[in-house]
Parts: sequence; structure tokens; C-alpha cells
Amino acid sequence: MLHGVNKEKNVTTRTSLSVDKLLQKLIVDESSPSIQELGALSDLSIPDWQRVRGLWSAIPEKRRWQTVKDLVEASYADLQLELGRFLRVAIEDESERVRSMAIHGLGEDVGEDLISPLIQILNYDPSATVRAVAAAALGAFVLAGELEEIDSIQAMRAEEALLAILHSETEALEVQCRALESVAFSGEAGIRQLIEDAYYSPYEEMQISSLVAMGRSADTRWRATAQSELENSSPLVRTEAARACGELEARAALEDLMSLLTDEEKSVRLAAIFALGRLGGRDAEDALNSMLLSEDEDEVEAAEEALEDVVFFGDADEIPLFDESETDFDEDDDDW
Repeated sequence: MLHGVNKEKNVTTRTSLSVDKLLQKLIVDESSPSIQELGALSDLSIPDWQRVRGLWSAIPEKRRWQTVKDLVEASYADLQLELGRFLRVAIEDESERVRSMAIHGLGEDVGEDLISPLIQILNYDPSATVRAVAAAALGAFVLAGELEEIDSIQAMRAEEALLAILHSETEALEVQCRALESVAFSGEAGIRQLIEDAYYSPYEEMQISSLVAMGRSADTRWRATAQSELENSSPLVRTEAARACGELEARAALEDLMSLLTDEEKSVRLAAIFALGRLGGRDAEDALNSMLLSEDEDEVEAAEEALEDVVFFGDADEIPLFDESETDFDEDDDDW
């Protein structure tokens, strides 16, 4: 059941509309249901889930797309929305954009029953866009396996599927990029080599994905590489390099990151703000406080969140996220 939430955020409130009535409205009514009425699709019971499965294809494609889009967007602000069962119906939709949005909406769902459908989509969906979204979604299962939150065998299934995509000679580049970013959560031997190969790829898209992967790998040996890309001519590269520096706590990049707060590209400035929040320390905190005076609302919001990170992660000089001794070895000792 949905509970009332702050209306100023335009999120859902409790609805009295039944699933049956909502489905009929979606099928025959020309007027679009409100987000409150769509809330009937939250936390579906098994009988209601079966009704949705049976009638979903009878709803016009445009209405199906709008329904999934509205609910997924609302779920970002309303944690009471439980869309798992509903979106499991939508990932089987005949429409590419509906499938893609539904998989996006399941991004933080690590129910093991999703692994097989996502692998099936990754391997056989006719749309490269949808396959790429599936590759991105499988990363959550790789990470959950590393954190021992799901069965290791199930996590390995996701990882092996992603590795097969990376080794394919025919798969689309965007799918391989998302596969690399997802498999980077794995601690298995050989992942570092895949990231390095991507970094030296002739395709900028893959180079950018290698930086995303560096940040996700928690491998502090990538710190210097990520820092070196902060001055890259490509704003997309600078953006992901900044984020990677933050995720890897590359404190040597502190001054470079502060200089990016005046970068001409907004995405770079936002990434630098994020990174400074992860690095912490007095200089980073002062720089973030100065960003609170920005005229850009997104920058102010990002700075507020980064300052919360400073408190959460603690002072970087006192509570390091990584064991610095891990980096005190020669590359020759790495058996990857």
C-alpha cells in the first residue's frame, strides 16, 4: 500500500483505484490516469500480477510506455513504490522503449529470479539499446555477489554472461561498454587486463567506459591513470576521470579536481563536486562550501550531497577507504 508523501515533490499518494479498474482505464479510456491512480500497480499481489500479465498487451503501446516511464520516474522520489512485479511484466513488452525503461526501473533489484531473464535479453534481444541496458543491470548482481548478498553461483552466471559479451567479435560497442562497466565490480583475476585493453581502445566510448570501470574496480593502482585524464580534451573523459578519482580516493588529484569546479562543462563540474565529497578534508570542504553559492541549482544540490559525503566517509586523512599498503608493490607482481 502506498502512503502519503510530500506533494511538492509530485510523488504518489494512497490510491483507492483497483488494479482491474486501472487496467480498464488504460485500455479504453482516452484520458491518462494520474500518478496516484497508477500507484495501484505498486506492490502487486500474485492474483493482480497475473491480471496485469494477461491484459498488459491490450493496452496501447504509447500508454504502456507512459505508464512505465511515469512510475519509474516517480519511484526515484517515492520509496514506497514497489514496482518489482509490475516491471517484470514490462521487460517482456514487445516495445523496445518499454523494455528498456522497465529494465532501468529494476536497476537496484537484485532478486535472483531476474538473472535468467536479463541474461536472455542480453544474448537475444533484437535491440542493441535494450541489450546494453540489460548489461548495465547485471552489474548489480556482480556487485551483490562480491558483497555476498546473493548466491555466488548466481552472481557468477551474471559475470560469465558479461564476459562472453566482451569477448564477442560481433556485439555492438555500446553493449560491450556497459558489460565492461558491470563486470568491473568483480574481484576475479583478469578484470584488470580487460580494463587496460579498453583504456587503449581506439574508440572513445570504450575509453570512457574503462574509466567508469576503474572507479568501480576499487583497484587503487588506477589512481594515477584516472588523474592523468582530468586534463583530457574530451569533457566526457574528464567527467568519468573525476568520478573515478573520487571513487578511488585519489587524494593526489585534489588540486586538479578543485580546478575542475570552474570547468566549462557542467557535467565535469558536477563530477568534480562528487569526487571532492569522497576525498574529504578541509580544502575539499572549503571548496564545496563555495559551490553552495553557485547560481546553478544542480551544482548547489550536488555540493550539499557532497558535504554530506564528507561527514559520512569521515576525514580522508583519518579514515582511508583503501588500505594504502595495497599499492606498495611492483606491477610485475600482478598475476593478471
